[in-house]
Amino acid sequence: MSRVLFVCEHGAAKSVLAATYFNHFAERSGLSMRAVARGTAPDAEIPPAVVQGLARAGLAPCTPAPIALAPADLEAATQVVTFDQPQVATLVPMPGRVLSWNDLPPVSADFGVARDAILAKVQALIAGYL
Repeated sequence: MSRVLFVCEHGAAKSVLAATYFNHFAERSGLSMRAVARGTAPDAEIPPAVVQGLARAGLAPCTPAPIALAPADLEAATQVVTFDQPQVATLVPMPGRVLSWNDLPPVSADFGVARDAILAKVQALIAGYL
């Protein structure tokens, strides 16, 4: 099964939202891909607003806690998507597999606005694989 790696700084909000929604839509579409979320400087926990926001959509976070990005994650990924982490692109063995989703609204400022922006990008990514 192919793997999409979403990477944000804290591995707790943007990457978790993206991976969780990606997995939801991939499963519903019969797409044999799954996503994981990682952080370059992971927080200790996923913020309650993210957990609650996903729960309102009937979803649980793709991971119980933020996980640090490891070299093995980059090697195993078919696609790497970064959120304002340009240094990650330099670590990917095949740079053509990297998408940069920069300058999206912060989840901490307005969950709904950030979720909608991430969701639009995730849906476009899924559509590209179908």
